[in-house]
Amino acid sequence: MTTTIIALGLLYFVGHWLTHFFNRTKVPDVLILIVFGMLLGPIFHIVDPAAIGRAGELFTAMALIIILFESGLDLELGTLWRSAGLATKLTVSTFFATAFVIFAILYWGFDYSPMAGLAMGFICGGTSSAVVIPLVGALNVGKKASTMLILESVLTDVLCIIFTLGVLASVHSGEIEVGRIIGNLISSLVFALVIGSLGGILWIRILEHVRNWTHTQFATFAFMFIVYGVADLLHFSGPIAALAYGILLGNHRALARRVPILSNALSNVNDNIVVVSNAEKELYKEIVFLIKIFFFVYLGISIPIAHIYTAGVACCIVVAVYLMRPIVTKIVVGKHISTYDNTIVSIMVPKGLAAAVLAGLPSRYGMIEGADIQAFVYNVVLISIILTSVLIPIINRTAFGNLLMRFFDKKQPINEEVSK
Repeated sequence: MTTTIIALGLLYFVGHWLTHFFNRTKVPDVLILIVFGMLLGPIFHIVDPAAIGRAGELFTAMALIIILFESGLDLELGTLWRSAGLATKLTVSTFFATAFVIFAILYWGFDYSPMAGLAMGFICGGTSSAVVIPLVGALNVGKKASTMLILESVLTDVLCIIFTLGVLASVHSGEIEVGRIIGNLISSLVFALVIGSLGGILWIRILEHVRNWTHTQFATFAFMFIVYGVADLLHFSGPIAALAYGILLGNHRALARRVPILSNALSNVNDNIVVVSNAEKELYKEIVFLIKIFFFVYLGISIPIAHIYTAGVACCIVVAVYLMRPIVTKIVVGKHISTYDNTIVSIMVPKGLAAAVLAGLPSRYGMIEGADIQAFVYNVVLISIILTSVLIPIINRTAFGNLLMRFFDKKQPINEEVSK
């Protein structure tokens, strides 16, 4: 126990050192933290993932919603409006292109069943909020591109969950109910947005009374957990609700001016009330920093070392997805953001929490290839995060980076920061 406590204290300082290391070298701290976790877990077996148990699942869920909420606070309304359409196009295009690529590799390349290919494709169709958001925050990316990547990472979680469940449900019925899947998707998104927004409105209206209490810097965070929990209990998207809650709190005055319904809902609210103070924002950033450190170490502990065949299939999938992404990026958003931002967007397809959680569902639904799919997913998550982390410094320093930038180079590249 004493050794563990010492290790936790040291990890905090190591995390700060890694942040400075990333700023100097562009080698992401994410990669080093995952490798450290792997050394503790599957390599030297110092920590047993089974010993962490349900606490690990709770921790990963908390990591996701805290990162999303803090990101929502920092999203500017104007940038959000400008990026929402592009983010939706990029999300849908990448999700289905990724799903098709993975389906093709498993079905035609390794002779798996069509349902197994679809399930694997939808499970790994998204990007990881917990990986993308910290990396984007540490890179010199334009606001439009960073907002687009954040929104994509959140929206794809919903797509992964709903389409995966739709495919697995069809294993028993023998047919894919497209209408039902689309209906569940729309309801999950819309109602999650409503719950998150209503939660934000309710919190702003009662905040004046809460401010009279002592020690309330964490209160806004605590209410965010309630908002997430309500959405999740009603089988809507908890992460979307948490993001909407953060966006509303960060932009409530601008939203009240532009949206009549919100203007009425937020009437009679004391204008002097500071919804999220600078001190609270700094506290939240510190919490996100700590959560990020422990999450990626835990991720490294939890990912098992693969057999050569499993790792080989996973490598084929990851390489194919990363070759596909620049093409989709150029077609969908290439002319709307700068050349450098295009290169960053084109490598931001790491898999993460949603894929890892969904990996075990095929076996539970009785799919014969369920165990293989779970092993593939875990390794795709690991390899994709490593590849993203490796590509970031490569872009700025090697011929590969120059080649990728020439692929996106336009006669008159847009620099959104200058154009503002």
